[in-house]
Amino acid sequence: MTLDRRRLAAVALVAGLGLAGLAQLTASPSTAPLFDGVLIEDPYRFVEPQASAAGDPLSAEQTQKVVNGAVPLLAVGTAEVPPQAQIIAQADAFDIPAGTTSVTVTIRPSAPTDAQILGNVYSLNVTDQAGTPLNLRPGALVTIVLRSPDPNVVAQVARFDGTTWVPLQTENGGLPDMFSANLTQIGDYAVLQTGASPTSSATPTPIPSAAPGTPDGGGAPNWVVIAFAVAAIGVGLAWGVLGGAEPR
Repeated sequence: MTLDRRRLAAVALVAGLGLAGLAQLTASPSTAPLFDGVLIEDPYRFVEPQASAAGDPLSAEQTQKVVNGAVPLLAVGTAEVPPQAQIIAQADAFDIPAGTTSVTVTIRPSAPTDAQILGNVYSLNVTDQAGTPLNLRPGALVTIVLRSPDPNVVAQVARFDGTTWVPLQTENGGLPDMFSANLTQIGDYAVLQTGASPTSSATPTPIPSAAPGTPDGGGAPNWVVIAFAVAAIGVGLAWGVLGGAEPR
């Protein structure tokens, strides 16, 4: 697949993620969906790859204009297939001071320093047009979706509080190696292994997650977000593979 075609796939993905954010606000079914078909995933990219692992993980950045004092629904994801990190924020999710004209959201990978972290650490930053950091509005619905390099693990999305990794209430992201959680703070996030592999004979010792409605907890149906995100990935793949007759 050519680089241009992969960029087209990424555009399709981000468009689909917009639908994912809309689904956060409107859908509330009680059971998770089943997905048909096969997704061919890119190898996981590490900041510090070992042995034959892939390197050079991608960052993501998106600038959105402020309209009537708020940012419309926003979705940002890295361009791997599937994205290794995605952020979906409802409209008016950011605490915006008067005079703010635009908001920039960035997602940047870094190498972990904790052995329990699976894959990369991803730093979420939100700034105004002058580079001043912004925070989330209380009660705003913002979801992060992170991919793990290993699909066969017991893990949770976690936030680094400056001293330790704090696990969040986490749901499976629709694919075996993807995990999603709702956020209340900007910061550093990663997939934290909280138990033994499901195929292992060892007994998992999970770390308790935050309860719904508490800081770093979440009560929204995260699987709805991932259902749309996976659909968006499928659109991106189809666009990238079929969107032209030119040879690779």
